[in-house]
Amino acid sequence: MNPPNTTTLYLIRHGETDANVHGIWNGATDGPLNERGKAQAMATAHRLQNTAHPFTAVYSSPLQRAYETAQTIARALSIPDVQSMPDLAEFNLGEWEGLSYEVLNAEKRLWARMKEDPHWAPPGGESAMQFAMRLVRAIRTIGERHPGEHVVMVSHGGALATALAMLLEQNGQNWRNYQMTNCGISALVFDPRPRLLFLNDTSHLEAIGKLDDWR
Repeated sequence: MNPPNTTTLYLIRHGETDANVHGIWNGATDGPLNERGKAQAMATAHRLQNTAHPFTAVYSSPLQRAYETAQTIARALSIPDVQSMPDLAEFNLGEWEGLSYEVLNAEKRLWARMKEDPHWAPPGGESAMQFAMRLVRAIRTIGERHPGEHVVMVSHGGALATALAMLLEQNGQNWRNYQMTNCGISALVFDPRPRLLFLNDTSHLEAIGKLDDWR
């Protein structure tokens, strides 16, 4: 039994996009959900609708793929407004936006460079440290606003993994321990220290089918 002032955040990665399918980094680049992503968002909304605890607020990254997912969830939960929070946006790679993961890893050495120096930033982008700290700031702000409540927060794969690594291990470089699939659900409580209840639950997505069914 959690203390009465415990805040519980349900962390949702947005639904699938075409960039996800093709392995393209669209961090700060805007774009909509694809048809499978819309179905994932609807399935997630139904799952949360059947949760025992009522939700009082829905927060989202302002980027379309996250905000569209959040709107679908908010409608199902009868929450009138999605609260957009810029600090929940995905990692901004500046001039390297739109490159494939393969190029970012092999040619640009993005992840190796970030590991060597978390204050290094790609041209026109932000550093891993800037990215991690804004995410932690956003999540702690949401938690402080909603003591004793259950809240939905929709963001991005890199953002959620990095935020959880920072909150739980104080090391954003351990983000690989907290990767989430599209519309996976994780739950985090603050009582008062952050504690992970579960990570990347995708049981509600099983009926949607495999990726190849949607190509």
